[in-house]
Amino acid sequence: MNRILAGGMFLLCLTGCGSSQQFTAIPSTLNKDAVPHQSFEMTAEHFHFTPEEIRVMAGTLVTVRVTAIDGTHGFKLGAFGIDETIEEGQTKVVEFYAGMKGEYSFKCSHFCGIGHLGMNGKLVVE
Repeated sequence: MNRILAGGMFLLCLTGCGSSQQFTAIPSTLNKDAVPHQSFEMTAEHFHFTPEEIRVMAGTLVTVRVTAIDGTHGFKLGAFGIDETIEEGQTKVVEFYAGMKGEYSFKCSHFCGIGHLGMNGKLVVE
């Protein structure tokens, strides 16, 4: 009985942990032409993102072009349901609507080496 309980808890953690999506990246009702737009260029390399912090005003459509410099990395902005794997030399474009004020973390979601766990950043919506 304990094995079954432990197995169920493990499965629950696998399916539930990390699913922190709060928003749809692009709401279906959003008129992209009617809201402000801001774009950012970002690199992912050697256990950090550059820039590590992005600041936008609430109500902005945001485009981030992420380029992996030194191997495969990931870009996960969980609050918006975004999780992209980016191969070395590749650029991925992520787009989302920052409709609500707050601070939202992003991180590398592809194990990239010993410093992987420290590869984080922050989106600040003012």
